[in-house]
Amino acid sequence: MRDSLGEILLKQGAITEEQLREALALQKTRSLPLGKLLLEIQACPEAPIAKALAKQARMPFVNLEGKVPPAKYTNLLDGSAAWELEAIPVAEKEGVIVVAVADPEKVVVSDTLSFLLDGEVTLALTTPTALRVALEKTYGTETGDESPEFQSDSGETEDSPVVRLVNRMYEEAVGARASDIHIEPFASKVRVRYRVDGDLILAAEHPIDLHPAIISHLKVSAGLDIAEKRKPQDGRIEHRAGGRDLDVRVSVLPTNHGESVVMRLLDREANLLSLSDLGMGEETLAWFKDVIDRPNGIFLVTGPTGSGKTTTLYAALQTLNRPHRKILTVEDPVEYRIKGINQVQVQPKIGLNFARVLRAFLRQAPNVVLVGEIRDKETAEVAIQASLTGHLVFSTVHTNDAPSAVTRLLDMGVPPFLVATSLQGVLAQRLLRRLCSKCKQEETPTPLEADILGLSPGDKVTHPKGCPYCNRSGYRGRIGSFEYLGMNDALREALFQSADGAKFHQIARESGAWVPLSIDVKRKVHAGMTTCSEMLRVTKIQTHEQSSSLT
Repeated sequence: MRDSLGEILLKQGAITEEQLREALALQKTRSLPLGKLLLEIQACPEAPIAKALAKQARMPFVNLEGKVPPAKYTNLLDGSAAWELEAIPVAEKEGVIVVAVADPEKVVVSDTLSFLLDGEVTLALTTPTALRVALEKTYGTETGDESPEFQSDSGETEDSPVVRLVNRMYEEAVGARASDIHIEPFASKVRVRYRVDGDLILAAEHPIDLHPAIISHLKVSAGLDIAEKRKPQDGRIEHRAGGRDLDVRVSVLPTNHGESVVMRLLDREANLLSLSDLGMGEETLAWFKDVIDRPNGIFLVTGPTGSGKTTTLYAALQTLNRPHRKILTVEDPVEYRIKGINQVQVQPKIGLNFARVLRAFLRQAPNVVLVGEIRDKETAEVAIQASLTGHLVFSTVHTNDAPSAVTRLLDMGVPPFLVATSLQGVLAQRLLRRLCSKCKQEETPTPLEADILGLSPGDKVTHPKGCPYCNRSGYRGRIGSFEYLGMNDALREALFQSADGAKFHQIARESGAWVPLSIDVKRKVHAGMTTCSEMLRVTKIQTHEQSSSLT
């Protein structure tokens, strides 16, 4: 564990215990970094504080007081970018450019500096005053002038800085196993974040001058209108990065500081899983295989956006994909292409919606049909009619649990008797972060964990630790967690009697047709696959004390 700034300064004799206590007491009401507070109470000069910060952050320290870095290094960086990033090149060691900054947190801009300087970069810490003086002597006073290198909205070549920056973004995202890239403009910077295992991590921060050029390049690549900056736009890019062919879905959204972009990275082959790879328990997997092996009926998968519904349905289609079966899918958009399956993408602009494509499908005599999502009554009724005429139909809806999928169809206006006669089952799912296999460790549970999991004295739970393999997060990859609802006579009778949503939930629970998500999640926690905190994130769990107070 690293020493705190105060401990380092005490060991160096730069401050006294009394001065440290005074600064810490002041910090409780001021919410400022300890170093700034020590300067404010005149406990210590800038240089010892900067050296201590450098030691704490394991960065080299460079003394710029009264010095101007050589022009052969400072000329490598544009003045506006230097002021924006609060950084200045000062030296070169073994081909690596040394850049001075005054804040250890500036490590997030090292990628930006590497791109702008077109070489490998290492950061060194200096004092804020010395850095500002060096910037003024080198580049003049701070200015908001745009760098002409990034003003052009078009005409980028493969070697242009913007193209290199975007390509590097793709490469880094693939290397980090990211599912999305978020590019977000703010008043003075552009923030780039990657979504890895469901969590967003900060990847880089760039000068705001770069934003128009980045957005224009992405819009051109996605076939979007670069002149339209007031309306949301959606597009698609095919790109190769990290040795993989990516299908990049691009969403552009106007915000108060400019257009924000989210790019979903789809690697068709890498993301296709078999049924056994989904993470289902033996009981759930046996039920799932039984349902998808039926000759007709409709089967629904439900859960929030990004919970893996499409991956689950594609795993089912791969299992059913045999030469004697004709399988058709209608999606928005087609996410992964599967050999031997006919896939259609909806085109709302020309009236080619889910319901219209589905009606056309029925004239193609398919055995299995996948409808990407049931969004309205028309699509729901056509899908149900298809399931009643000898077709096995798969689809998704957005609800919180399996029984709610039934009430969602009823809310759309689908007659209860149609749901009762056609629906075969509902699978609801979430994604849990999987504990890193290389660093997870068994430890004594907290009182809350022991209560929630019903542990006995001496039992252990698995906790995350963090290592280079998992990028210090303690987690690597994700695993599905599932609940299912199998339609039985009691539920069908309830629908024939037009039971409301609350009554349907009650009957589903009492009849044993609904196996809740909490059961599967607890099993995965006990098995050391994930943690109690992940369980609490995705499902509502009652403690044993709460359960007993209700009985």
